[in-house]
Amino acid sequence: MSTAAETIEEPKTIVKDGVKEVIEWVENDGRSFYIHRFMPQDKAPVATLTIVHGLGEHIDRYEDLARGFVQSGIEVLGFDQRGFGKTGRRCGRLGDNEGIDCVACDISFMNKQVAKPDIPHFLFGHSMGGLNVLNYTLNHNEDGHVRGVIASAPALKAGKPLLPPNFVITALHQVAKVFPSIQKNTGITVDMLTSNQSEIEKFNASVENISHCTLGTLSNIIKRGETVIKNAARFSTPVYLVHADGDKATDVQGTRAFYEALPDSVDKQFREVKDNKYHELHFEEDLDFELLDSYIQWILSRI
Repeated sequence: MSTAAETIEEPKTIVKDGVKEVIEWVENDGRSFYIHRFMPQDKAPVATLTIVHGLGEHIDRYEDLARGFVQSGIEVLGFDQRGFGKTGRRCGRLGDNEGIDCVACDISFMNKQVAKPDIPHFLFGHSMGGLNVLNYTLNHNEDGHVRGVIASAPALKAGKPLLPPNFVITALHQVAKVFPSIQKNTGITVDMLTSNQSEIEKFNASVENISHCTLGTLSNIIKRGETVIKNAARFSTPVYLVHADGDKATDVQGTRAFYEALPDSVDKQFREVKDNKYHELHFEEDLDFELLDSYIQWILSRI
């Protein structure tokens, strides 16, 4: 938890290769949030984007992705979620997102920090963040303020190696109601993430990456993934889904089920990456297509 001795630092600004970055802390709902902004240095953005990271990680892992978006004129804001990264270390309980409904409120707040009048706004989320952005646009985008959403390996269903039998899941939900703060290892290992050894080394070296979460968070993710799939027929926001068919951290079957249940009227795209087992495709170097470019072009074609 934060203490009286702690203060919110002044924003830190970095300018490099035409990208202006601002690192700062902002207050929302009794929490101090670490946020990282990426902006074109000398021109107005053509779109804005909020990035939502995954379970056990932090937003600075998305720096290269964010800079790529900015090079195409897309301004980016990312933040460490409740219970994770620097936000989690400063206040709250590490591994506890305090519920996906709370995260939806945080996403709404962050959108307002980066969105600009008359400029289209988009969401990007990976893994747990992918679930969060799909949940947000399903339930909080009636006015269409989010023009489109990209979900990378969304946590709609846990990977087969991590998913316990149904009776164990039922027991987990019951225990989580009474003891939501109990910590549990996520079961996600670095070999599931990427084949990129440089990124694995960075992941292992950073104290901001954790391998656990609370039972309350885990239960909430499992339940909300099922709910989002069941309510896919209500989805109305343009959506681009990307998932490796051999992903062991989150199951591509959840993404397939969601995509197949989407209305025919929705602007939708699903890129299932065949013969690939990695969860973090944005770090892979040998894909047969340019993943970041596909994200950028998808956004630019919808502004």
